[in-house]
Amino acid sequence: MSSLRIFVFITLFVKIEAQSGDDVKNLITTLFTTNDYVKEVRPNRNQLEPMILDIDFFLVGIDEVDELKQRLITTAYLDIGWTDEYLNWTASDFGELYHLYVPQTDIWMPDITLKNGFSKLEKLGSSFIKARVMHTGQVTWVPFEVFESKCTIDIKYFPFDQQSCDIVFVVWSSSVSDVVVTLWNKGIQLDSMEANAEWSVVSTSARESIKSTESTVIYTLNLKRSSTYYLMNIIIPIILLSILNIFTFALPADSGEKMGYCITVFLSFAVFLTIVSSELPKTSGSILGYYLMFQLGMGTFVVCCTTIELRLHHRKDDVPVTIIRMMKCRNVNKITKMENQNGSFSEQGIAWSDVVSMLDVVLFWVSTALVIIATMVLLGLLWTTS
Repeated sequence: MSSLRIFVFITLFVKIEAQSGDDVKNLITTLFTTNDYVKEVRPNRNQLEPMILDIDFFLVGIDEVDELKQRLITTAYLDIGWTDEYLNWTASDFGELYHLYVPQTDIWMPDITLKNGFSKLEKLGSSFIKARVMHTGQVTWVPFEVFESKCTIDIKYFPFDQQSCDIVFVVWSSSVSDVVVTLWNKGIQLDSMEANAEWSVVSTSARESIKSTESTVIYTLNLKRSSTYYLMNIIIPIILLSILNIFTFALPADSGEKMGYCITVFLSFAVFLTIVSSELPKTSGSILGYYLMFQLGMGTFVVCCTTIELRLHHRKDDVPVTIIRMMKCRNVNKITKMENQNGSFSEQGIAWSDVVSMLDVVLFWVSTALVIIATMVLLGLLWTTS
């Protein structure tokens, strides 16, 4: 009995209305036929006032950062809103119909585009995308795009580098007296963003720029490269190879494996650089690239020094006194000079093998110092930017 009373009360005091297909058709006929809507006309009743476009940028993903072509590829969609003063109606006259979806090709659309685009200039959106029109005339248009924008990539601190890229939108044909582009509510939104394996977004910013000839909105993405992969697969193996390279001087010349060992290490380094070359930026100027060249030069230096040492090791003539003094093998005052047939001097008990052994010690510590200094400078410069 109580349920029946509630039903009677609702039917007596509340007017139940629901929109139908006929309401939608009548509304479309009224807006586009009866009112003679013309999409080529900017929808301001007062044409002296500019159209205000509000834009939000929703980043979906970072597809690619191309160092060689200086290009940033992102997947994103824009949330663009404006008020069309020729598309408004009284909702109660059409079955409480408060909003309507219409193709973007049927209503006035701003010719907004990516100003710093990498490819050819194209309008946003597509024919299948529909705009939402509220009964107040508020239009919301959400074009989805893969944006290719220009970006200056600085790889000096690769792989610990951070990049700042701008994505600039402008109304191409209209002047600021006709259309003004402004930031809407949220600027850049990352709620829909999917993670990228190499790049992460550190921070974002957005700003408006109104000049005498154009109005633009600039979205800035501050990106940071993930360095773990490059650290584990490039930097650490190179450091380990450089250690093996230094220990060439710890191997005695009498072992017969000194030359073969240094050549093997040098070839290993060369082959490794060939393998990882595809992972390195194709542009020059990185600190890591200079470090790789330094290590390659150290490998060449070790091979050359080893060749000269083996040449000296197998010499049968006497060691000149000047070399003994330079190497400081013994106290010069105790040198017993003996003149041989060719007029050179030698010291009894000093052979070329002793000179080579002393050279190994000196070169070992000199090479170790150079590699340590270069590595510490590299890591210090790279990690201070991370």
